[in-house]
Amino acid sequence: MRKVLFLLTVSMALSAGVRSADNELSVDLMQNIEDTNKSLSSNIALANKQGASEDAKELTRMFAEVEIFFEHKGEAKNAVDLAKQSKDLSAEIVTLVGAGKFEPATTAATTLSRTCRTCHTFYKKE
Repeated sequence: MRKVLFLLTVSMALSAGVRSADNELSVDLMQNIEDTNKSLSSNIALANKQGASEDAKELTRMFAEVEIFFEHKGEAKNAVDLAKQSKDLSAEIVTLVGAGKFEPATTAATTLSRTCRTCHTFYKKE
């Protein structure tokens, strides 16, 4: 029961946190994603299991926020799909790094970076 209440609370907080008055994603959130993604790549290259795992877990959480934002925004199915793909890739990296599989984690991290760029092509405001 506690787990359900916790998940419900987190879900509500994420939903509220990603909506802003002008219906845009937080610049801070996107900058944190970019910084964490760079850290993840570095930690994977260094075979830093703990650092890479922490970064990938944080990215999984942040991409969940982005996914919720675009779901609520509407008319952005492609962005929802890309955010979900990014979230899933981040979760996959957690598993790969945990198993010490750094080569496949590198491939997944490269795909993650490409997915970010694809989304930015359509949705990033200059």
